[in-house]
Amino acid sequence: HGYIIVYSVASRQSFDMVRVIRDKILNHLGADHVPLVVVGNKSDLKSEQRQVSLDEGRQLGEEFQCAFTEASARLDYNVTKAFDLMIGEIEKSQNPSQPAGGSKCILM
Repeated sequence: HGYIIVYSVASRQSFDMVRVIRDKILNHLGADHVPLVVVGNKSDLKSEQRQVSLDEGRQLGEEFQCAFTEASARLDYNVTKAFDLMIGEIEKSQNPSQPAGGSKCILM
C-alpha cells in the first residue's frame, strides 16, 4: 500500500493538513514510515496566487523522506508523474537495499 496526499498550493490550510493526515495514517498503521508521495496541486497558478512555495513542498518531502512533486490537474501536468513516483516509493519500501526501478534479476 502507498499513499498520495495532495494539497493546493493556493491554500496554506490544505498544506498544513498534509502533516495531520500523514500522522493519522502512521498512527492507524502503527508504523513510522509508509510509501508516500506529497503533491502540490494547482502549480499552474501565478506566484501571487500561491500560499505555499515550491521550496516549502520540497522541504516537507525531505522531512517525511518521501517523494514530492507539484502538479496541475487543470493542465494535466505531472499527474501521471505522481503515480509513477508512488510506484517507486512502494518498490523502495519492498526492496529497501535496491534503488527503485532497479533490476529484479538475481544471478546464481
